[in-house]
Amino acid sequence: SKNIDNEDNRREPAAAAESEASPGDATSNYPSIWTKEQYHQFKDKNEWLFAKNGMLGCTLCHNVKDLGVMSSRGVNIAANWAEGKICSFGQTREIQLTSLRKKIHEHKNSLAHKEVDKILQTAKKDILMNINATSQEFAFETTARVFRTAYYVAKSNKPFTDFESLTDLQEANSMNLGRVLHSKTVCVDIVDHVASQMKNEILKKFIKNKSKITILADESTTVGNKSTLIVFLKASVDGAMEPIAFPLELVELDSLNAAHIKEKLLTCLQKNGLSSQLLQEQLIGFCSDGASVMLGVKSGVGKLLKDDFPSIVLWHCLNHRLELAVDQALDKTGGTKDFHAFLDSLYALYSQSPKNTRELSECAHNLHITLRRIGKVFTVRWVASSWRAVSAVWESYPALAQHFREASEDHSRDSKERAKFSGLLSKLCSVSFVKSLALMVDILTELKNLSEILQSRKTTIPKAHEMMTIYVQPEDDFQGGTTESGKAYNRLINQMAVLNPDSWVQDNPHYGEEEVKGLCDVLSINDKEAHIGFIEYKASGGRSIPDKLKKLFTAVNTLSASNADCERGFSTMNNILTEYRGRLTTVNASNLLLISSVGPPCKKWDPLPYVKTWLGKGRRAAHATSGMARNDPTEDDYFSPLWDILFKSINVFDELKL
Repeated sequence: SKNIDNEDNRREPAAAAESEASPGDATSNYPSIWTKEQYHQFKDKNEWLFAKNGMLGCTLCHNVKDLGVMSSRGVNIAANWAEGKICSFGQTREIQLTSLRKKIHEHKNSLAHKEVDKILQTAKKDILMNINATSQEFAFETTARVFRTAYYVAKSNKPFTDFESLTDLQEANSMNLGRVLHSKTVCVDIVDHVASQMKNEILKKFIKNKSKITILADESTTVGNKSTLIVFLKASVDGAMEPIAFPLELVELDSLNAAHIKEKLLTCLQKNGLSSQLLQEQLIGFCSDGASVMLGVKSGVGKLLKDDFPSIVLWHCLNHRLELAVDQALDKTGGTKDFHAFLDSLYALYSQSPKNTRELSECAHNLHITLRRIGKVFTVRWVASSWRAVSAVWESYPALAQHFREASEDHSRDSKERAKFSGLLSKLCSVSFVKSLALMVDILTELKNLSEILQSRKTTIPKAHEMMTIYVQPEDDFQGGTTESGKAYNRLINQMAVLNPDSWVQDNPHYGEEEVKGLCDVLSINDKEAHIGFIEYKASGGRSIPDKLKKLFTAVNTLSASNADCERGFSTMNNILTEYRGRLTTVNASNLLLISSVGPPCKKWDPLPYVKTWLGKGRRAAHATSGMARNDPTEDDYFSPLWDILFKSINVFDELKL
């Protein structure tokens, strides 16, 4: 094999008594032919050089000793350099100095020394990388625990103050959550960061896929008496034919006129990356309730949007239309007013008196009846709420009759109160009331079923129209009429109907082609591609939807029959903006609404991508040593003497076990 540093491998004089040297920098150990200055000069030029017992060695070769795979290729470490046994030779000092310089130069440029240097440099990098990787992994892990806690607070509609107590609880369970990021203020920042990133990711996908968009909007007043506009976007995700509606933002309104609402709405859309040009291409629908400010024919928000986006489909939420129809029917039917007033009196009787509620519960228990809460009927809530109230009276009828009779005969009550219960009993047991109650139960059951179908997220406009046709007579208001909006409704329904194979006319080979073209114009879809797809669709007998027709189907499904998602959003918002959290800003409420509504369950949510972007913005990790840690909360020590007793009893119990 090839031998490196052959001269150095010769046995040196016996001056080196030790068989092996260890690296040392003691200046008293350098070769005697060198001065102190010469030693330091060589040492500065060759950091690997060490001196021991008047001889020289290489710290790099001493630390490695074996080149492993390289040894099999004929490259070996010089043992004398590794063991520190290099000394000068020659008769004169000049020759000895020359020999040391030569040996140092040859070793420095030897393949073995260079390979050793590479090995140590690589090892140093690996150690640093391992240290950095370990430190980074620890930073991610502790910060992710904090993020998961903040996410739980938002997902569960908990107050931000719970974040601090949840952090304390986890630390009490020996969970390392770092040193900082434990305050409720940081929880707000984390929730804002997570919600913002979630929203951006969703919108990027919509914009990238050029998905058609429907805007769902509704106005309401929060607990803090702020007028707000809740905005949902409905669009297809990854080309799926069942679009999804998600809360885009909660917008605070300074005025309730249509121009201001429209301006705020467009500002909201543009702020979230939906430019006017993009909306011209992708916005196909606007759905809201029937309030004049939203869908007024002359100057509603929908009309103002249609001025900017002429092809947009304006849609009056069918659930709200159903409620309007029920209200109009009640107004035209005078006989329901007494029924309505009687049920309101029942609601007032039991909602304002715990005593009456307790007595009614006892009557229901004696009759083996499950008592249901009696609520108001025909209020601003949807018809399903009225059905629950009427059904509660129907199912609790025997218990109500018994309670009224017992209360009317209860001499612990005054005569006026006994007379009131006697009158209620007489009304409850009258034939007219029983007939009205039975009729209302039947009617409201049908209307409740229809309302719930319309509220379903999977109900499309064609499906909703089909259900309306089943439940409502053709001459009713739902069928459009002769007004411009009615004609537009009928035209749109007829165009959509040709996509249903059940409506096809078999003896007409060109059936539906004009309707498909008109529908493509309304929804801004390529009509030539859709035309070919429709022909293939008919050729298959409607068994499979061709790819060229899927865009049209998806656009039709993107139009929303109801803005029930907005109502669900308001329900969630009421859970967030309670009377105890009235100081939450609209931005905070909007972020909480997004996470609460569409955020994944806590078990499925991965905080790591959000932690990385958080740290990428220069924010602190949970284990950071800089920054102020949260102070421990001040505890009321009033009960501390009792705590001491409990602690002592636990210690005594442990001693007894031992």
